[in-house]
Amino acid sequence: MFTSQYLPIQEPADIVLTTIGGLRRNANSATIYKARVAQCPNLILWLQNLIKHPKLPFCDTEIRCKRNVIYLLYDVNPPEGFNLRRDVYIRLAVFVRNIQKENERFRNLRLVLPPWRRLYHWKSHHLQQDHLPWSDFFDIESLRRFVAVLDFPEFVREISLYGLESKPFITIHKLLQLQHFKDMFESGVFTDKWEFAAECQGNDKLLQGSYLKELPLFLKPLHVRCVHYQGGASLLGSVLQMVLDELDVDETPKVIAILNAEIVLHDRWADRQFWQARRSMRFSYKLNEVVNQFRLQHFNSTDSTDSVQRPPMWEYEHPSHNDQSIGGPYLAVHLRRADFLYGRESTTPTLKSAALQIKYYLQQLNLNTVFLATDATAFEIKNLKSYLSRTRVLRFTVDSIAQKASIKDGGIAIIDQLVCSYARFFVGTYESTFTYRIYEEREILGFLRHTTFNTFCKKSTMEDCLKNSMWPIVY
Repeated sequence: MFTSQYLPIQEPADIVLTTIGGLRRNANSATIYKARVAQCPNLILWLQNLIKHPKLPFCDTEIRCKRNVIYLLYDVNPPEGFNLRRDVYIRLAVFVRNIQKENERFRNLRLVLPPWRRLYHWKSHHLQQDHLPWSDFFDIESLRRFVAVLDFPEFVREISLYGLESKPFITIHKLLQLQHFKDMFESGVFTDKWEFAAECQGNDKLLQGSYLKELPLFLKPLHVRCVHYQGGASLLGSVLQMVLDELDVDETPKVIAILNAEIVLHDRWADRQFWQARRSMRFSYKLNEVVNQFRLQHFNSTDSTDSVQRPPMWEYEHPSHNDQSIGGPYLAVHLRRADFLYGRESTTPTLKSAALQIKYYLQQLNLNTVFLATDATAFEIKNLKSYLSRTRVLRFTVDSIAQKASIKDGGIAIIDQLVCSYARFFVGTYESTFTYRIYEEREILGFLRHTTFNTFCKKSTMEDCLKNSMWPIVY
């Protein structure tokens, strides 16, 4: 056994003697040491680099015997919002899970979760909302039970354990900027295909707004390749194969990054694997506690009284509970305003039209309470309430400045989604990703579909009303 794995090493000349704990005194230990070195090539690399960098103190047992580790980093076009980014994660998570099983070369592939940058909808500029880890919003261990993921701080820590020459910087061995083909529908047919591009479009703004250009990451211009890409996530396998063939053949960790990952599509939308990945995306304990307290305080609503399926682990969710959830005694609505007023004017209702539709649903459900999730201004909310004078209208607001600093704008949006997910009945906005995520959450919780897949109409009479698509959960 290595009896001093975690002892600091002061003198490079004594590295081998100290590390193996008594090799000079025991010939059998030398034999054991050689056998272990043969099994763990990363240990040799660590020793070699320790000679060059005497201050590196440890050979950590967590990573010592991992060969051919590939860290896959990715980023999304900066203007994209929180909910589309969640969907991009699912595309890549399913891809990583599958290629790990199918290709030995990618057995140790790790998906690194990109830190959250300040997003467009996060308006609280007095808060620090940049470089946020996924653990602020999601249960990382739950994600990890579906696929091998690392939160970005975990990645920085883990790769530092290898004692690589580039420390304290982390070298990106290859960055792939995905781009659309100029003619996406050649011959009128959309086919899966990719090719390396001769040059990058907009090269001067290549990494604008991306964490991939910031420390501790280090990228050389020669390490950038642009890729024309159209198709599902599985197509990435052949791209990564070719990239690895171009890199060094040693077994040291490789860091590959993908820019504009939103270009990658789902291989199969809403199939069993999609829903497994989606179910694994449970929110953090902190946010769930806030939601549970809010439901209890304002609606006297709990999972048990509302017959809602929520086992401790997503793996225990079962189709037998489908259509069994009742929900709390309130109507929940998601009403988009802001850019939808001019970007989707033909399908977005006026405040008066929305209020009349809310009244209709409340009457049908024999309820008098509505929970409102919206990006409307304070003035718009006041106007909406004026049309609902005899209705109890509730919104989530933070209890204190400290709570807002803790959960941040992203957490408030998640709380809005969860409160909507537990309602007796839900009405969303046409073509809103925020609404789609609530649909998915309610499917997981086991609500009847007619209580979930509802959409605000442009007209208060609900004539000629466009509806969002419905996709049932698959176990």
